[in-house]
Amino acid sequence: MGHQACYPLEPGGALRVRTGSPWDWHVGDGAGKNMHWHRIAWPCLVAMAGLVAGCNGPADESGSLASRPATAVIAQPVEMASFASGIEALGTARSNESLDVSANLTEKIISLDFDDGSDVKQGALLARLDDTAERAALAAAKARLAERRRTLERSRSLVSDRVLSESEVDLRASEVETAVAEVAELEALISDHQIRAPFDGRVGLRMVSVGALIRPGDVITTLDDIDTIKVDFTVPETELARLKPGVPLVARASAYPDRRFEGEVSAVDTQVNPQTRSVLARAVIDNRERVLQPGMLIELEVLARQRQSLAIPESALVPRGERQFVFRIIDGKAERVEVTVGTRQPGVAEITDGLQAGDVVVTDGTIKLQPGTTVEVTERSAVLPSRSSATEN
Repeated sequence: MGHQACYPLEPGGALRVRTGSPWDWHVGDGAGKNMHWHRIAWPCLVAMAGLVAGCNGPADESGSLASRPATAVIAQPVEMASFASGIEALGTARSNESLDVSANLTEKIISLDFDDGSDVKQGALLARLDDTAERAALAAAKARLAERRRTLERSRSLVSDRVLSESEVDLRASEVETAVAEVAELEALISDHQIRAPFDGRVGLRMVSVGALIRPGDVITTLDDIDTIKVDFTVPETELARLKPGVPLVARASAYPDRRFEGEVSAVDTQVNPQTRSVLARAVIDNRERVLQPGMLIELEVLARQRQSLAIPESALVPRGERQFVFRIIDGKAERVEVTVGTRQPGVAEITDGLQAGDVVVTDGTIKLQPGTTVEVTERSAVLPSRSSATEN
């Protein structure tokens, strides 16, 4: 069909329609007698109805939001928290005490008295070497000692009877002392056949078997005190003024990415390396749960400088691409506000711009909100987690 043009109704209800052809004019009389008029006029009526509806415009969205019931949310006031600017470093975990368990002599192992990876107390028996010959020698030495003591007593009684001289009694006393020394020496030798833990700790794997001939220096197992972990690390000399014994630090290990281990600087070396312009320091980390192991790569953050900043729970953040927003509650309505996030720790975000202390932000229920939504705070969030020890990531 060619182009159609519609014209207003003429007096009497007639409608003129032009289809585009110079001879194609049709007039309806309003009574619906001309069928061709209906065929052409109907699209024009539909178009006119659309124009009328369009003039009314879209429904007022704010009016729709206002008519909805209040959305229940959980909120939290913006608070001040302590954040630390840290010195970052890497180091390798070492045991507080560490030992390769070995023997002092060459002998055959007759028992191993520990399980792989078990915890032992100081003085616990770890292994025994064959001491059959030494025990026999000890028994003989004790017998000689007893005999020489009896001889000494008899000699002293004879001195009183003037049968023996004092010099002969002294000789018997010397023989007793020699026998005592022999017994002590054999007892020490037998003790060397019993290998014991010199401190509390955890043993490693067995490196030998029962019946094996062991020599001095051969490793039976390892023993480590890991209740405390030591980490040696280096920092630039420019940070030396901030690095003092007792300064707290946080440690992380890749094996436990969601955990933070508390510790402190225990010592700082007295010399700066002239080649690297760095200084060596030592950290001690509480490891009573014994999850950190010697040899692990440890990430350290020395909390050398503290600052007070605004903080909110991380759950309040609403990301939009690379930008961060929160919903702030003002007069019972949600207002979307862009914020600048500083440092973070699990559960806490530092806010450097966009909010003020005392502002109330939604921490749970943001997915249901849009700007202007009426809200009802059903409960307040708990205080910020770890607010006194927030650290920079």
